Amino acid sequence: MIKNRLPIIIIGIPSVLWILNSGGIVFFTALTTVALFCIHEFYGLAKAKEFAPNYFTGYIFVVMISCLYFNIFNISLIWCLAFLFLSLISTIFIETFRYSINPIVNTSITFLGILYVGGLFCSMIALREFDSFNGTNFTLMMLASVWICDSFAYIFGKLFGKKKLIQRLSPKKTIMGFCAGIIGAFISIYTLNYFGIISYNLNLYSIIILAVIIGVFGQWGDIAESMFKRDAKIKDSGKILMGHGGFLDRCDSLIITSPLVLLYVLYLQNQIF
Repeated sequence: MIKNRLPIIIIGIPSVLWILNSGGIVFFTALTTVALFCIHEFYGLAKAKEFAPNYFTGYIFVVMISCLYFNIFNISLIWCLAFLFLSLISTIFIETFRYSINPIVNTSITFLGILYVGGLFCSMIALREFDSFNGTNFTLMMLASVWICDSFAYIFGKLFGKKKLIQRLSPKKTIMGFCAGIIGAFISIYTLNYFGIISYNLNLYSIIILAVIIGVFGQWGDIAESMFKRDAKIKDSGKILMGHGGFLDRCDSLIITSPLVLLYVLYLQNQIF
C-alpha cells in the first residue's frame, strides 16, 4: 500500500504547489481537469446503481462554470443566474431525447453533479483569482488547513477515539477525531497568519470562523462522499490515483469547504453583504 502511494505523494505535492503558485490559466486548467475527473467519478457512482446520468452535459457545464469562476470578478451576477438556469434547462431538454428508463432520477443526478462539482468545487478557481487580485494566499491556507485537519482527525481519532461520529456512513470517524480536526485547522490557520504567510491580517474571530468552516465542513464533505459511495456499494470513487482511490476521494473535503471559504473571504473584503 505504501509503495503504491509513494509515487503519487512524491509527484503530487510538488505539482500542487507549483500549480498553486502559478495561478492564472495554469491553476484554472489544472483544477478544471480535476473537476472533470470528479464529475465522471460522481456519475460513476450513480451508474453503479444502474442509473444513467448524462455525462456529456455534466462535462460541458463543469467547463462552463469553471470559465465563469475564472472571470467572476469581471462579470455581473446576472450571468451567474443565467448559467444556473441554462444548465437546468439544458439538462431537462437533453433528457427528453435520451429515451432513458428513469428520466426523473437521471435528470436530478446530472444536475446534482453539475452543482456538486461545478458549482461547489470549482469555486476554488474564484478563490485563487481573489488571491491573484489581492496578493493574498487564502487558497494555500485552505489546502494546508484541510490537510492538517484530516491528519489531526486521523491520528487523534485512531489513538483516542472511541465513540463513533456517524457509524452507518463512516465507521472509522470518531467524535474525538472530529474535534481534533477542528483544532488542527485552527492551529494551522493561526500559525500561517502569525508568520504572515496568508498576507492578510486575520483577527482571532476570523481565525475561529475559518477553522470552523474548514474543520467542520471539510470533514462533513468527506462524510457526504462516504454516504454516496455506501449507497453505490463502492469503496473508492476511482482507481486513477494509485493507492489513493479517485480524484473525488482526494477532493471531497474541498468540495463544500471551497465555496464557504470564498464567501467568508469576500465578506472580509466587504465585497458581499
